[in-house]
Amino acid sequence: MVNLPSEGEVDAATAALEPYFTALGRVAHSWNHLHEELGKLFCSVTGLELHHGMAIWHKLKSDRSQRDILKGAIDARAQETDWVAKRPSVTAAINDLLHETNSLADRRNNAVHAPCSIALHGNRKDFEIVPVTFFGNDKAKRLIGKDIIEEFKWYEWCADTLKRYTTSCRLAVDAELLSIEKPQMPTRGQTRN
Repeated sequence: MVNLPSEGEVDAATAALEPYFTALGRVAHSWNHLHEELGKLFCSVTGLELHHGMAIWHKLKSDRSQRDILKGAIDARAQETDWVAKRPSVTAAINDLLHETNSLADRRNNAVHAPCSIALHGNRKDFEIVPVTFFGNDKAKRLIGKDIIEEFKWYEWCADTLKRYTTSCRLAVDAELLSIEKPQMPTRGQTRN
């Protein structure tokens, strides 16, 4: 006969997952705001008014497609000598921004699409958040051996940093600034100030 977990055991497991739920939500929140700022940058690069440009931006159903049209827009602007002369560092900065964002996208996708659960940690009664890899989920496999909560905090921090970088790029486009300072990307284990 199979014994189902008691209500107390279910409550304990749910409580142990709360930090994971919070960390995952924070990753999604930061990512969404980064993409909203990338949409505003798309408007600035294309010269579209916000309400028109963002309507186009939001018609695309994938984040990757949105970044691809921003890439197309900056590549087209890079062919315009006058536009580039007024903003000499913008093309390189936006290309760098897109490279960093695409790199983070893979990690964000691991966070959002990898099933995670709890396991007892060693012989103790402490729960540990672990990726569920039993059925071969590739995104879960990429989280093996990582402290899931700390990993997700790092993803969140990276997305927040890239959002600030995006804002700097947008301001450089709009104000025709000569240079853009790239923010220092956070590293794993670094504390957030």
